[in-house]
Amino acid sequence: MDDMRTIVLKLLVFPILLLMFCVGCSDFTDITPKGQSILNKVEELELLLNDEYGQLQSWEPMYLMNDNIPAQNILDLITRHEEGMPSVESVLLTWDETVDRTSITQDPQQYLYGAFYGVIGRIANPIIANVDKAAGSEAKAAQIKAEAYVLRAYFHYLAVNFYAKAYNPATAATDGGVPYMFEDFPINELATKKTVQEVYDYILSDLDAAFALNALPDSPAKMRVGKAFAYAVKAKVLMAMHDYDGADLAAAASLELNNKLLDHRTDRLAIPMPPFDIPFFNRPKFNDEELFYQMSSFTMRYIYSPDLLASFDPNDILLKHGELENNVATYLTGGVLMNQGGNMTSVAGVQAWFHYVMAGDYKVHYSINSLTTVDMYLTRAECLLRGGNANIPAAMAILEKLRERRIKPEAYVPMSVNTQAEAIAALKRVARNENFATSKNFLDMKRWNATETEWQTTLTKTLTLAPQGFMPLGGNPMNGWMPIPPVITRSYTLRPDSPLWIFPFPQVATNYNPNLTQNYE
Repeated sequence: MDDMRTIVLKLLVFPILLLMFCVGCSDFTDITPKGQSILNKVEELELLLNDEYGQLQSWEPMYLMNDNIPAQNILDLITRHEEGMPSVESVLLTWDETVDRTSITQDPQQYLYGAFYGVIGRIANPIIANVDKAAGSEAKAAQIKAEAYVLRAYFHYLAVNFYAKAYNPATAATDGGVPYMFEDFPINELATKKTVQEVYDYILSDLDAAFALNALPDSPAKMRVGKAFAYAVKAKVLMAMHDYDGADLAAAASLELNNKLLDHRTDRLAIPMPPFDIPFFNRPKFNDEELFYQMSSFTMRYIYSPDLLASFDPNDILLKHGELENNVATYLTGGVLMNQGGNMTSVAGVQAWFHYVMAGDYKVHYSINSLTTVDMYLTRAECLLRGGNANIPAAMAILEKLRERRIKPEAYVPMSVNTQAEAIAALKRVARNENFATSKNFLDMKRWNATETEWQTTLTKTLTLAPQGFMPLGGNPMNGWMPIPPVITRSYTLRPDSPLWIFPFPQVATNYNPNLTQNYE
């Protein structure tokens, strides 16, 4: 058993170790003041679960998917890239596979990689390591241990899907994965990558351990792990492993506990917001769709791609009156409120916002890397589609269950689908709309692109750049903006098997750990 000094050491240094893997530890051994918590009580360990997970925000998967455009001067970003000065943002924007991604600044990837392993190292593993010998309620100890197992499983699932190849049954046993960090990981050793198969096997083992404790609550606090979220994680893991029957059973079990959906037709504010005399959709901070809430709330501007906006039904309530704010078509601008103009970004498209920047009380809340009831409905629909043409009507009924709650009632028309290919396209479109502003579009597309031709997608985009800026239509900025000629166009393509689908391990990890080789090489 570890003595108390080692327990404290692992708790405080472990997140740093996960990033650097060989931090010198001698300076951190005498850091617990007398009378302070040393995590020997169940109630002290439970406090570790009171985390908002706000560090898990990440725009990079959305840039790769062409859901979002970097909020920068795009003309300058592309010019610098073409002149041999690439950045993380320019590579994701241009889908340039030729850049050595290990040589460019990787602050966003460092941030996300550290966030994933930070949850594992400072929350999940300390609980698993210490709860059995902690004083306190045995029932509460079993609950928080089960929660910790689910957290460890889920954040390893995210890590392996960001930094390794998608699961391929034919190659998973040899494909390089990510380190799997257990509670007894030797503090002075360097982490070694497991194979993709090993990582998934460990994930399932942790989930099995959580369920075996029979202690997860049916109705947890929104920011705590419950049984519905645990089943949802299992469903996504089994889906990734191509076990569609198992994924469907797990998704059904999750929905038995929580099958609620937001209804955008009725869940809208009655207070009109200027300058348009219309009520605005309100997404509650904690809502019934969320299975495990990770704090991400914004009043800041997003710049959505025209491609994403075009995928929505023209009468989608979010598109017309809600978080997409697509009331007036115009040209993308960089830092100006709503549909007013400028030439900071210099990309022709559509301006879109998460509510008004000035409306600080109307924040939009998303769990960027978490799971919802919607994900379970989509999982069940996909499992049905994979069962053959006979299941298309049942799968489409699930998709329409979602769509009818998102579109103005007077304009709602069910999608017309006759073939398997059309049904797959419908599923992809609904999933993209439901999961905008999250990393889940990236995770789904990467999985679909891995092995099956009929599910693969080649992404394309064309950017229209306006070096001279824009002029207001009819002299009125609210009418939109026209680029001043001459304009420049750039077209890009992202292959289903592009190495860009695998994010690079950050330099802060690879520089200190020779075992951590990149998985796209």
